[in-house]
Amino acid sequence: MSELLSKTLGELVAADERRAALFDRLGLDYCCGGSRTLEAACRERGLDPATVAAVLDALEATEAADEPAVDWRTRSLADLIDHIVATHHAYLRRELPRLSALIDRVAQVHGHQSPWLHEARAVFGRLKLELEAHMRSEEEAIFPLIRALEEGSADAAAELEPLLAQAEQEHDAAGEALHRLRALSDNYRPPEWACSSFRALLEGLQALEADMHRHVHRENNVLFPRARRLLQTGIAAS
Repeated sequence: MSELLSKTLGELVAADERRAALFDRLGLDYCCGGSRTLEAACRERGLDPATVAAVLDALEATEAADEPAVDWRTRSLADLIDHIVATHHAYLRRELPRLSALIDRVAQVHGHQSPWLHEARAVFGRLKLELEAHMRSEEEAIFPLIRALEEGSADAAAELEPLLAQAEQEHDAAGEALHRLRALSDNYRPPEWACSSFRALLEGLQALEADMHRHVHRENNVLFPRARRLLQTGIAAS
């Protein structure tokens, strides 16, 4: 148990992504905040670290017989990139336009009853534009450079680090926007009178947040650190 407390949230989820669902429920940020230890993160949230560690131990015991989660620390970087594009980028390209139309409609119809919808609409609009630009940058620049780096190209080194740092800043900004949407919507809690569209919007925003947590985790805590280690190896070799 003590070993778990000293590990970072990012390390814990990288070792077993099934832990992500528990951290989501507890409000422990393992993606943008993945560098904090479990003990420190629990104390910041007012949670008892020993209790959370015990729950993680119990979770491992009950899931031992389940299909093991993919360990992206050991798969090729190309495989991880393919997964991110096919899973998370595809999800965003499908959901961002749908949620944009939905929040426009709900804000127009119910904005007088729930004025926070107008700010949420603006926050989401900015988030959508930023995520679309972010995906283009990754697919057109960052991911090809990481693939080249893994294949042994030295030309990728000089260009890659500034792009990784910029991507991490963009992840932080997306995390702040999602946090604001959660706060505005009272943790995605619909009012009693909410129509089906209103409820669908809140469910969609919550699902977006959950997918973004896993998306950012796989980049911040697995893909980018592994790419940086390759960069350092190349620098040391030269």
